[in-house]
Amino acid sequence: MLNEKMQELVLFSHINRQGSLSAAAQHLGISRSSVSKQLAALEKKIGARLFNRTTRKIMLTDVGRKVLQEAHNVELALQRIEHISEDSRSVVAGELTVSCPAAQGRIHIAPLMTEFLNRYPSVSVNLQLEDRVVDMVAENIDVSIRVGYLPDSTLIARKLSDVSWVLCASPTYLETAPSLDKPSDLLNHPCLYYRSAKVTMNTWSFSSNDGEEEITVSGPFAVNDPGVLVSAALDHAGVLLLDKGLLGSTIEEGKLVPLLEEYQAIGGLPTYVVYPEREYIPAKTRALVDFLLEKVPAAIHRAHEIRSLT
Repeated sequence: MLNEKMQELVLFSHINRQGSLSAAAQHLGISRSSVSKQLAALEKKIGARLFNRTTRKIMLTDVGRKVLQEAHNVELALQRIEHISEDSRSVVAGELTVSCPAAQGRIHIAPLMTEFLNRYPSVSVNLQLEDRVVDMVAENIDVSIRVGYLPDSTLIARKLSDVSWVLCASPTYLETAPSLDKPSDLLNHPCLYYRSAKVTMNTWSFSSNDGEEEITVSGPFAVNDPGVLVSAALDHAGVLLLDKGLLGSTIEEGKLVPLLEEYQAIGGLPTYVVYPEREYIPAKTRALVDFLLEKVPAAIHRAHEIRSLT
């Protein structure tokens, strides 16, 4: 009976997290009718409705909000028990869900996963490439890669690298483009920059022996995917300022040309590996964090070193 109640509470938490009975059923791999029956059984035991339902959405009742907190406590307790059990073994095993910005994931993280999985054959990795800040606890994310300074939270953050930037454009674009000898000349060029619903990165800063200079650039194309920005630069659409590590081999191969090299672009952001603070860190999480701390800085350094020689 106790186990049944715990299962119902965990199911209730999943329904709230997924936003509907159907989505929770799909996430858990069970039928919608089973989800509906278990929710009805829990509401009967509690003696109150937990959700107000419409044809389009569900919303927690006052009782539901109070029960949700207890459901979260049950989930955390079960996770702690699982982690204690896992830590009691020396074998690193289980599934890891990893969240990472799309461009960083494609270029830096995904290529390392084969080596990690070969090192730990009892581990499987679910790598989610998405340009948003995930709720690691609510979404059951084990490890997240984040770029930028982190607000205070209950997450543990370990720095992987500092991002450095390079200004560049394609040789074909430069053949007919206006001169570009100093940062203020960027005002005469179409510039390619990152823009999302929350941030617009079109204020570019540079330093030199004469001090610092800040330019707000403009251009016909902005996008929230650095990989697409690189493609636009390769298609001769304009001037790009981007993390060196996201340019791949484009500079080495001469497809993009560094610009204003006597100036230092300012504003590179640190990259962190982040995981939830827990009393018991699962062996699989600790193994991946240690692996990324070992491999990612070296991989980024090698990439930058190769490009500095070209």
